[in-house]
Amino acid sequence: MHVDLPVDNAIMVGSPGVGVDHAKDLNIPPDRVFAATADWDLINIAPPPAGPLAPLDPKAYLELFDDHSIVHGTDPTSDDFGGQVFEVPDGKLPLDDWEMMPAHSQYWDEKPLGGLGKIVTGGRP
Repeated sequence: MHVDLPVDNAIMVGSPGVGVDHAKDLNIPPDRVFAATADWDLINIAPPPAGPLAPLDPKAYLELFDDHSIVHGTDPTSDDFGGQVFEVPDGKLPLDDWEMMPAHSQYWDEKPLGGLGKIVTGGRP
């Protein structure tokens, strides 16, 4: 994300980070920075740090390696980032219907899309 881009809101879905450590670093008020990640989105474990392979449960993996700044800066859904986290469905499990990352595409389904629409039109999700 280019930090000098004139925007009213920033919305990140399924993002491991946006190259900054804090929402305020995007040069817009942190209450206008929104982020969400589905629990079963494999982006939660990307990129894996060196070491053992990740367990199948991304939450268990994050407990082992709770570093929200591995490659792309702070995870925009973490408390450290300081933006507004909004709810999205957990998503489908990896390999459901033979899709590798079905949860990573589900941000465009009806429920999360409704929340995105509210943000885009000046409201809250």
